[in-house]
Amino acid sequence: MILVGRYASPFVRRVGIVLHTLGTPFEHKGLSTATDLAAIKGYNPIARVPAVMLDNGENLMESAAIIDAILDMTPGQKLLPTTGASRRHVLQHCAIMCSGLDKAIQYIYEPRRRPAEKVHQPVLDGLAEQITASLTMLEALAAKGTFVGGAQANLADITVAVGWFFMHRSMPQIAVASQFPNLVALSARCETLPAFQACQLEG
Repeated sequence: MILVGRYASPFVRRVGIVLHTLGTPFEHKGLSTATDLAAIKGYNPIARVPAVMLDNGENLMESAAIIDAILDMTPGQKLLPTTGASRRHVLQHCAIMCSGLDKAIQYIYEPRRRPAEKVHQPVLDGLAEQITASLTMLEALAAKGTFVGGAQANLADITVAVGWFFMHRSMPQIAVASQFPNLVALSARCETLPAFQACQLEG
């Protein structure tokens, strides 16, 4: 199995952490969408990461679909319940963070990919509100002890911890540590785990 993409992407990193947590052997190709588009297209013609090539040559894309396939191929996995309300809750918690991450990446790219005079501040303000909303929802859940983290981490714990780490590092003016103490604590519990340590950000 080959995982394509840099761990600087939270979506790539969460796939890598899932693979390490499950003990699934894989090769990591840290290709960048900024400099390695041609190579990435060999695994995903849309040139998005993460992309995964299975041992049978099948290519997978989009982190949720990749993780679903990996978990389906892993008998007895404990990261995601197979059915019922507990499964729905884990997936919804992942969806909240992934929605926030989608907006965070838009927020980062908006001023980078447009001339300064074309950047529309109300768009950035709207994205910031959506990012904050996702973090506020997750902080409320974390305050209730929803995310155990640590050695008992499930897919939601991994996704939320990875997402918080990325947001706080990339936009500390929005992901303010003092406003989200329970997410900070979850991140701290998870970042010491071997699977997280094995997927350190490049550079």
